[in-house]
Amino acid sequence: MTRSVLPFLCIALFSTPAGAGEAPASPLTVVICYPGGPVRASDAKPAMDSMLAVIEEIGQWEKGSIICEFTTKVDECHRLMAEKDPHFAILSVGLYLEHMQKHQLVPVARPNVEGRTTDTYRILVRRGSFGSLADLQGGTLGGTHLSEPRFLKKIVFKSKIDPAKHFKLKPSRRVLRALRNLNRGRKLDAVILNEQQFMSLASLPFADKLEVVFTSEPIPLVGLLANTQKTTRHERGRITQALSSMCMHAKGKELCQLFGIESFGPANAKSYQKIMTQWKSK
Repeated sequence: MTRSVLPFLCIALFSTPAGAGEAPASPLTVVICYPGGPVRASDAKPAMDSMLAVIEEIGQWEKGSIICEFTTKVDECHRLMAEKDPHFAILSVGLYLEHMQKHQLVPVARPNVEGRTTDTYRILVRRGSFGSLADLQGGTLGGTHLSEPRFLKKIVFKSKIDPAKHFKLKPSRRVLRALRNLNRGRKLDAVILNEQQFMSLASLPFADKLEVVFTSEPIPLVGLLANTQKTTRHERGRITQALSSMCMHAKGKELCQLFGIESFGPANAKSYQKIMTQWKSK
């Protein structure tokens, strides 16, 4: 299985220098969060360092102007957002929606993953075991996308069910392990997958023994977010341009490949209006 892109929990803190090649008054901090994913901080650090070097080079910042942190824990992401009040962020959809008002976040660059700028979530079961979400009530749901239950409730299930009450949630760091347990009938009744994980399912020898009982609507991917209270239009454009070139850069490819990203392109704020409405609904 390829690494899932989930929604990218990165909190990037930039304060653009006065001119090209000039160091900022304080370091540009990048906090990268990847909740529920299989990427460990020690594995991600080389790619993060490459990303920073590429952004500094493309954006013509002085070397060392940007510092980086990485975490896979949602609580740690919340703490870093509160303490740092970042200028820029790259977050999962759920974390973006949770922090958008307090930090005045707007999307400025969106990732392209295998030709897609949206994600879709599916729930798989053993073939013939369950026919619907209603049938799964009280069952055990596994997967790597269970650390943000409000996002699942509001956006993935559109408030039709509360996954924390409808299922017994069993988070996993490795989606392949969850799928194997599902296939063997061990402790799991269903597994939730995002689009990238689902597309990789065909490579498994037991793929034909599983079937989909739920498919979400396409959900727009979130990439780079800007705090409009702390950044200028020029700063936002400069960072967006650097990201747009990163995946074509020899060193920048390492980070893009780590998260399965093909490229970054400009984001359209209107693409997120629907999920913003869903998030605010009771």
